[in-house]
Amino acid sequence: MSWLRRGACLFLFLFLIFPSAYASKITVAVLDFDGKNVKSESAEAVTELLRTELFSTGRFSVVERQKIKSVLDEQKLQMSGVTDSEQAVEIGKLLNVQAILLGSVSKFGMTYLVNTRLVNVRSGLVVLAESKECRGGESKLPDTISELADAIAEQIGLEGAIIHIDLQQVLIDLDHSDGIDVGAQFTVIRPGDIVVDLEGRVIGTRDEVIGTLEVVRIANGYSEASIMEHSKDFRRGDKLKPSTTKISTVKNIDEKRQEDKKESVKPDVPVIF
Repeated sequence: MSWLRRGACLFLFLFLIFPSAYASKITVAVLDFDGKNVKSESAEAVTELLRTELFSTGRFSVVERQKIKSVLDEQKLQMSGVTDSEQAVEIGKLLNVQAILLGSVSKFGMTYLVNTRLVNVRSGLVVLAESKECRGGESKLPDTISELADAIAEQIGLEGAIIHIDLQQVLIDLDHSDGIDVGAQFTVIRPGDIVVDLEGRVIGTRDEVIGTLEVVRIANGYSEASIMEHSKDFRRGDKLKPSTTKISTVKNIDEKRQEDKKESVKPDVPVIF
């Protein structure tokens, strides 16, 4: 068979709905994707590839397809075609997982579109919607699915905290078991005031990004990290989230912001390849 197989408020939101995601992996079940102008076998292949890629990020514990199918068969529930959040929650409770990932694969000529939605089993809310477009036919799909898994992991997969500070060395509560390696960088976030809507429901916080850390040594149960940039002194308990922008030099974050501001007013210069 050929392989047919993307804020700070989000940080608190995910922390509230996925409490055990703090310094641990999220347990997720990926249901077989719907195929739109795509054969069901191909949609299943895409789903299986995404399961593998999500597991490979080190951010998720992924339930195997056979286990999902066995549980659903006992309850006479379908493996695919689930589009309703309530039904996803029901399945999630049966599987004892924190989240259910739903999706579809659509084909338009030689272009494929893979859409996903992540449903929190406890709240019943869709906490993430992510999609990727693949141009160039089936052969490009594996790379697209890998990019999709990375995009999901960057937004949801792993959070940690600072547990000790000593001069320029910081200890964090993450290690190899959390899927991190030496060189991994984390954004340091300090939670601010809670934001509520008109009905009094917590919808986020005014969190503040105060710096970046880079892992330099991994031990059993914790890791050592160096400070790459900062605007304030770090504190024990400051939250960590995987950084989406790699920093290569150590600098004060305020200096970096000033540089970015100067850069933004420079005249456009043509790029030559």
